[in-house]
Amino acid sequence: MKIKNEKLKIVLLLLFAAVCFGFSSCADAGGLHDQKALMVTFEFTGFGDNISGSYSLPGNFSGNDADGWDNTGSDVTMKKGEGISNPIAVTCANIQFSLCPTGEWTRPWYSKGVLEGNGSDAGTMWNFYIDGLDLNAGEVTLLIDASSGVATPVEK
Repeated sequence: MKIKNEKLKIVLLLLFAAVCFGFSSCADAGGLHDQKALMVTFEFTGFGDNISGSYSLPGNFSGNDADGWDNTGSDVTMKKGEGISNPIAVTCANIQFSLCPTGEWTRPWYSKGVLEGNGSDAGTMWNFYIDGLDLNAGEVTLLIDASSGVATPVEK
C-alpha cells in the first residue's frame, strides 16, 4: 500500500513508534526504570580441598526476601575450595546469601567452630551478610576467604 499524504505518513509513523514503545519491556524484571544495580562477582578461596563441583548462591540480592532464594542455578564452579561466580545483579545495598551445592541446601563447607560465615545459622539459610554496597559502582568483586576459619566477604 502506497500512502501519498505526507501528514498521514507522519501520523502513522508516530503511532507505530508509540505502540512499539508501549510494548517494550524494561531491563529490570520488576519493571522499574532507572533501577540502580551493581554487578557483583564473588570469589571464593580457602574452602577446603573437598569442596568441588557446581554450587549455587541463593540469597536476597534485591531487598525482597521472597526473591532470590533459588538454589537450582549453577552460579559458581568450585575446584578444591576455590571458585569465581557468574556476575549477579544486586539492587539493594545490604545482601544475605549462602553457598550450597546446586539443588541442595546443605553446606558441606560449614562446620560449627571450624569454618563459619559472617551471617546467621540459627535456623536460617544464609551464611554471609554484606552491607553498605555502593549500587553506583557498576561492578565489584567480593573476595570470600575461608582460609582463616571465618569467611568474611571483603571488596577486592
